[in-house]
Amino acid sequence: MIQPINLFSVLSSKKITNSNNIQPKFNVNFATKPDSFEKTVPQEKILAPAYVPFLGYAHDEPVRALGNIICPCCGVEMMTQKQMNAVSKDLGNTSAKAISTLKNYEKYMHPVEKECFNLMKDWSKSKPDASLKDLLQENKAPQLEKLQAKQNSILDTVDEISKQLSSTEQEEVKKVTDTTRKFVSSTDKEIKFKRKTFLKDIDDLKSKISNKEIYTQIHKEAEKMPTSQNDVSAFIVKYSERTHQEIGERLVKLSVGTIEHIKPRSEGGRNTVSNYMLECGGCNHERSSIPLGDWVDSHPEMKENTQKYIDEVIKRINAGEMKGFSFYPAAVARTLYEQSDGKIDVKVQGLNVEE
Repeated sequence: MIQPINLFSVLSSKKITNSNNIQPKFNVNFATKPDSFEKTVPQEKILAPAYVPFLGYAHDEPVRALGNIICPCCGVEMMTQKQMNAVSKDLGNTSAKAISTLKNYEKYMHPVEKECFNLMKDWSKSKPDASLKDLLQENKAPQLEKLQAKQNSILDTVDEISKQLSSTEQEEVKKVTDTTRKFVSSTDKEIKFKRKTFLKDIDDLKSKISNKEIYTQIHKEAEKMPTSQNDVSAFIVKYSERTHQEIGERLVKLSVGTIEHIKPRSEGGRNTVSNYMLECGGCNHERSSIPLGDWVDSHPEMKENTQKYIDEVIKRINAGEMKGFSFYPAAVARTLYEQSDGKIDVKVQGLNVEE
């Protein structure tokens, strides 16, 4: 049994022992944004984890190496970058080939992506030589109709809520919803509805609406606008304009493990292991810089999933798979508790490996 970890002594430690097993790193890592890849700059020389107190240990490789572990936010098992690379190389040019490859990674797909994949499997049966883009293009029309119905329903609800406002304020809301309807219903390919633009217009209403409670209701309703991450129709409409390769990659891309800063960098979060968790690209991108406490309020399942994540980390440490990393569960538990205002209070008992 190891001795209890004194977090405060670790926090105050400034001594870093040098090591000779130093290797410069250059990685092309999976981006947190669903539609892009990011290139990291060459890493500075890295000290071996066994010799470095966790606040002085900035390298993320041991956390990234957790690999196939559940996302502490949504609970979906995450893929590794190596697996993602294998998908990218083996999608072929036909739906039959892509589906054959993607079946091996179906368990990693998020719910919307899995549902879209099941539709593609059915569509491909009669047209195995068609590309994934061909399949989506052929089935876009009915999905676009469904999407527009959902979008207009939300706009109708916003208008209905605004009836509680003064006539002047109600007119301000109507300007936004009427403009948005034109984009939603446009048949001109050059005129596309953009959810971000709509939400920005809603944000701009805040200074024009005196009743903040009514404004909050309007904003919450506006947030329900479908995205390709949470709606099948939105996914099919959006990706019907993408290439066969992009569509195939997108079905699993959000499930690749990415480094999440528990305290966002934009809020002063540090590049240290005690501030890192491995999180799927979808959740990482969606959260962005939202404070953890607010994020947990809208994702209460994170409390249970984070405990499962920590339990698995402890299991791997106990199995000798993460040498020099026994400090991590307690360090991350403390960061989670502080940044979530006590809403995430994971237990770290069971760590029983001597180092």
